[in-house]
Amino acid sequence: MSPRNSGIPNSWKHPDANCDPKAYELPKSSADDGSLWHVPPYEALSYTWGSPDNQEYISVINPVDPLRTPSWVRIRANLATALRHLRYPDRQRMLWVDAISINQADNNERGQRVKRMSRIYPLSKNVIIWIGHEYEDSTHALETLRYFSEQVEYIISHRWADAPNAQERDWWRDGHTLPYDERTWNSISSLLNRPWFERVWVLQEALSCNRVLLQCGRDSIPWVNVRRALLVLRQKTTILPPRIRERLFPYARGLMAPPLASSEHLLLWTQNQKCTEPQDKIYGILGLLDPRIVAKIEVDYSIPVWETYSRLVLAENEVYQKLNMLNHCNITTRCEGYPSRVPNWDITIEGANTGYLSTRRFYASARSSAAAKLIEPTSHLQVTGRRVATICRVSHNLTGTFAEVIDEIFDWAPKEPRHDIYVSGELRIDAFVEVLVRGRTSDRARGDNPCPSIRRLSELLTQAIASTELDDEVALAFKDCFFVNECLFTTKEGYLGVSAKGLREDDEVSVILGCDFPMILRPRNFNEYEVVGSCFVHGLMLGEALKPPLEPPWKNVLPVARGWALSYFINSQTDELLKSDPRLGPLPAGWEEVTTLDPFLPPFVFKNKENGQISMNDPRMSAEAIKQRDIVLETLELT
Repeated sequence: MSPRNSGIPNSWKHPDANCDPKAYELPKSSADDGSLWHVPPYEALSYTWGSPDNQEYISVINPVDPLRTPSWVRIRANLATALRHLRYPDRQRMLWVDAISINQADNNERGQRVKRMSRIYPLSKNVIIWIGHEYEDSTHALETLRYFSEQVEYIISHRWADAPNAQERDWWRDGHTLPYDERTWNSISSLLNRPWFERVWVLQEALSCNRVLLQCGRDSIPWVNVRRALLVLRQKTTILPPRIRERLFPYARGLMAPPLASSEHLLLWTQNQKCTEPQDKIYGILGLLDPRIVAKIEVDYSIPVWETYSRLVLAENEVYQKLNMLNHCNITTRCEGYPSRVPNWDITIEGANTGYLSTRRFYASARSSAAAKLIEPTSHLQVTGRRVATICRVSHNLTGTFAEVIDEIFDWAPKEPRHDIYVSGELRIDAFVEVLVRGRTSDRARGDNPCPSIRRLSELLTQAIASTELDDEVALAFKDCFFVNECLFTTKEGYLGVSAKGLREDDEVSVILGCDFPMILRPRNFNEYEVVGSCFVHGLMLGEALKPPLEPPWKNVLPVARGWALSYFINSQTDELLKSDPRLGPLPAGWEEVTTLDPFLPPFVFKNKENGQISMNDPRMSAEAIKQRDIVLETLELT
């Protein structure tokens, strides 16, 4: 794929004519050959159950003894309609349908089949997504999505551009207005609001197989075209009708499943989706999670919901030595009786900050290994970290775009933009604008990045403050600055940040080992803390709390590889680029950095040469190694 705005056409051909195409072809998965698994060819149906009020009976005939009196099975109307549309008039068609193949009244059988979903759909000859009858101009919507998908391309490094041989070469551009009339937008909106797009379970059914067809009435379209179209449309936030943007923005998170994005993307996605049982916010995506995590989770509908969610937190700690699930804890969404250290995935976390929770863009704990364990019988989680700052001022609850909350932004902006210095040494206005856009600047990303620089954002905001007016250029530059029930805050130490509502003065900002975002904790009893939520704090997002200061001329940059923003270091004078942190020295004896194609791990991991252990965590960032650099760590109990 060519750099943005380069004018170089994209192509599927390798730029090196001597390169063997087989060298970059994906290996065939064993799941693609059903004969290896001794299963007959079948197709799997992905659909929604619909209302239990309208039901029909279907006859089940034993093919070995067709003259025997048939059995009768009761199914819901939506499935009955799907079967009528999918049946062949002149030959048999073998379908796997959950409502028929699984006894839904038996929790034990349901639990066993849930873990088998990761095989049932991939082993099928095809997956058919049934979204219902043709109505509300659905044919036009599918034709529109198909044509748009043929003009654009989206790859796993989160880049999108014009497709090779595209007829409409500018349609991929974020600000390019599409020639769609009200009828077209209405048809797409209606399609996206069909029940299939609202349910949790169906996503893993759609993403677990490469041979998927979406069918609406008699019309059909390859699912890969729908997925590509929605992922690129999602980037056009400034030109989408509000009803499309509000539905597409949260839904597209699920389309960016690994390796496109993290498990956090999926979990944020489930919070906006519907399911019958709250445990299904986890069980319904097990087929898309790392098998090493899935192996630690027992499907059990008899245990309390919070314990199901807790098991995912503990599984992440056990498998990865990470605690990133804590990022999803929030005091305003916690259910009564939940421990504060357990996220509630059954309730949506409102806030623009959820966007950065779902990206691998920051490393507040600097790729450190979590040092955590469960304390019984209190169910407290003992963690290791550093308490960094105490909140001393909190803004009003903010909701709206940059333009809509401009008065509050002006109130919080530095009074002397060219002179006020931030706690980490740069101008406070630079820190302020990065907090407003949550780090979405070209300074953080290296290479092909459309975001404005911190310097440009600071210049524009300084001009707006001086003139007390907001022009279109400023509003466009700050398009990534928007709030949904969030608060700005400052600390006694001089830090500036943003978090979801619910925080208050004297809450503490802490960096916990293994957790990529700073956490706001509320002191309770001695050494016990209530989890308030995660936050974005300028000067704490790249491991600053756990490492010595990064001396000039070195700066931290985050080029993206395979969906992971990796921490590199650039010499601003010579442009020299280092992958290894110059503050940490060489790796310990017996360790080496290696590459991996594991979709659930970053492209570069650490390998113990003696036992073959693979870790995403830097062995130089263990609790013991951090303490040896005179960084004071504490043991904290999260209630």
